Amino acid sequence: MDYQLFSTINGWAGKWPWFDQAWTFIGGDYFLYAFVLSVVVLGFNKQLRNRAYIAVVSALVSYSMIVQALKHWIYRPRPFETLVLNQLLIDNDRGNSFPSGHATIYFALAFAFWGTKYFWPFLILAIIGSLGRVVVGVHYPLDILAGAIIGSLASLLLRHLHIKITATQQ
Repeated sequence: MDYQLFSTINGWAGKWPWFDQAWTFIGGDYFLYAFVLSVVVLGFNKQLRNRAYIAVVSALVSYSMIVQALKHWIYRPRPFETLVLNQLLIDNDRGNSFPSGHATIYFALAFAFWGTKYFWPFLILAIIGSLGRVVVGVHYPLDILAGAIIGSLASLLLRHLHIKITATQQ
């Protein structure tokens, strides 16, 4: 099922140059940098500062500790290593497909804003950015799903801990 879904999504690539350019931007690092920058900018708002801190910390912790550990334990080749596909993005990171670090970061950032007006736009951007990783040929859908779960749970857990700690201090 993972391979079939990958083939369908990656099959969108290679048909229109403008479409490929858009997805190469979305599936690459610059879209992620723009997302992180938007969270940092929101951190200048006093009411959202704690959310921005939670977003950045949960993204860093979930990526650097959980994702990197799983990538060392689970060897899963990237799609471009084993399949004939429409590869729009060259990725030198071989054999580290599961879970997606980009998806982990996207969803950690988005879920830090759960309950605010920024959550749904950020969630949509997280889905689009993660989908881009499949379109460009560097991740399978299951990699994305695992990253989304890890990032979301890390952010929600950190948010819950922050609420508990804040409540006990008052």
